Amino acid sequence: MPCSICKQEGHTKTKCPKPAALESTPRTMALSDEIREKLAKLSSLCSEVARGLGKGYIEGVYQQALCSELQEAGIRHVMEETMPILYKGRPLGGTHSQRLDVMLLNYLPFIYELKAVSKPISSEHHWQLVRYMTYKSQPFGAVVNFNQSDKGSLEVQFIVLQGTQHFLYDPETQEGTPLIDYSMRPVVSDGWEEAWE
Repeated sequence: MPCSICKQEGHTKTKCPKPAALESTPRTMALSDEIREKLAKLSSLCSEVARGLGKGYIEGVYQQALCSELQEAGIRHVMEETMPILYKGRPLGGTHSQRLDVMLLNYLPFIYELKAVSKPISSEHHWQLVRYMTYKSQPFGAVVNFNQSDKGSLEVQFIVLQGTQHFLYDPETQEGTPLIDYSMRPVVSDGWEEAWE
């Protein structure tokens, strides 16, 4: 059974070797009033699309409607921009590429990652957006799920880059929870590799 903190096998929560620096404790994030207002506006455009279309459409339909709302608001944007997947600084080539759903060209350096699924937004969606934000050097983004489950409703989760760390940002509390890729952290040894020296 994996550890409930770092999700790795071989130890329990009480013996988790996760360093304190990787704690995912929320912290207050001081975004300017202007940025908070712009994030609220971008969220309200998603709400307008969700109200206008309701459930039952594929992601592309919600994408087109959101772009219509952005255009009406005078916010320049691109959709479906193709980006190569880089490995050690080189594109993988072939059919391997990524596609940004919507990136703003003015207003705010921002990327939308859209979903139309019946499950809640998960960490895989966060990391997908983080990769796009990193590639395009954008400090703000949101994963938006036009939830298709019977009882589900629109989900908008913001990701904000501060320094070198990405945070899941809650506009109501103005707190950010660090996004931590536990698979990329150094493995803490139990001394077993010493036998290989």
